[in-house]
Amino acid sequence: MRTVTLLCLVGLLFATGCNRGLSAQLDADFPNSNQDHLNIASYYSRQAVLSRQKASEQANRALTYEQLFGRDSDWVAGAQMLTQFYEDAAREQDRQANLHLELAGRRPSNR
Repeated sequence: MRTVTLLCLVGLLFATGCNRGLSAQLDADFPNSNQDHLNIASYYSRQAVLSRQKASEQANRALTYEQLFGRDSDWVAGAQMLTQFYEDAAREQDRQANLHLELAGRRPSNR
């Protein structure tokens, strides 16, 4: 169980380390400009979509592994943990996107 967990975490760290980051250039003259916040919000929104896709893929894998190896398999547990991780990441990315939209004046604060 610990080996599967460790391998999943190492793989996840490797995959996130290869991320390209923001594709749009930020305005160096106005670091807090509305356009910069919109670009950052767009980036986080796209990342949230990708995280949800990965969560869905992992959930499907967990179901497949359950059929192949049984409910108590380490494969199932690892896929379920990755599903939860990606769902949590998507929520955080949505939160970051909303924060930058708010800073750009595009969305009211709900605090």
